[in-house]
Amino acid sequence: MRRFFWILLVLIFSVWIGLKIADDPGYALFAYKNWTMEMPLWFAVVSLIIILLLFYILLRFLDGIDFSLYKWKNWLRWRRKYKSYSKTNRGLVELIEGRPRSAEQYLLDGVAQSDAPLINYLSAAKAAHDEGAYERRDAYLRKAYEVAPQAEVAIGLTQAQLQFDQGQLEQVLATLGHLRSLAPKNALILKLLERVYVRLGDWQELLKLAPSLYKANIVTGEQLLNLEEHIYQELLMNAANRHEGVKGIHTIWESIPKKLQRKPALLATYVQLLLPYPEMANELEVLLNQAVKKSWDKKLVQLYGLLETVDPKKQLEHAEGWQKKYGSQAILFLTLGRLCERASCGGRPVSILKIV
Repeated sequence: MRRFFWILLVLIFSVWIGLKIADDPGYALFAYKNWTMEMPLWFAVVSLIIILLLFYILLRFLDGIDFSLYKWKNWLRWRRKYKSYSKTNRGLVELIEGRPRSAEQYLLDGVAQSDAPLINYLSAAKAAHDEGAYERRDAYLRKAYEVAPQAEVAIGLTQAQLQFDQGQLEQVLATLGHLRSLAPKNALILKLLERVYVRLGDWQELLKLAPSLYKANIVTGEQLLNLEEHIYQELLMNAANRHEGVKGIHTIWESIPKKLQRKPALLATYVQLLLPYPEMANELEVLLNQAVKKSWDKKLVQLYGLLETVDPKKQLEHAEGWQKKYGSQAILFLTLGRLCERASCGGRPVSILKIV
């Protein structure tokens, strides 16, 4: 109904305009220098409307062409990126599946149109490393720095890991030292530093690093204590291997926190290293007696029986006290037998001389 109304209105308006034009068609004159043009006014108006309409159509046509070109360019760009992604993905798959040579080529082919060429270069560096082409590996790492200098930590970590795999431990330490100045709490940097210090046997540096591992939530409180216990064991054994004697071993022991000195395994290591030194027997006897009184430990009881103090009868009395506290224990009978033999206690009850 609405459409019929508008059609009717247009027809009425057209009839009215036609009658007006027939009554008075008007007159239009256009002059430019020596040129003149005359026409009815209605014709001039209609011509102007047609010209404007044609101009609008032309603009729409040109705009359509431009949009088509834009879509074409976008398609070409998408096509190139798709090919790049395909090559990058193929290269990563080849690398994971253990084909570094083909992986390297695919990754390099995918660099040109990649939105993340850093991934391509880092992966290509890994591929070259797996091939043993270390010069190409270093060249790819330099390229990675050039395309993404803001990712220095990520690139440096990749470089350090590859150097570690190659056994270049001194270079790894230099790389990680620089990275740690940039990201002191980075967990991956700290973990790799721990592995390097263990590989080098640099226990002093690992001891300094241990609190940072805890602060970065890499190890728990209990794991930190176990790590420190292991480090101090290694330091004690290193002092013995370097033939530093009682003084060197004792110096390390004195540097150990009291809570760790009470650890049975650490105390056992300390006592074992000092067993060859008779002058330390009395001091060690006191340490072992106090430790076993607080907590039973087979290794400490065994070591107690190996001590040759100036008063073996006193040792025997202490060991008999353990028997009353802890009951019959095979290792305790062995220790009692050894002590009784040194103390020449022939009149002792036979149960003490049992060795199980």
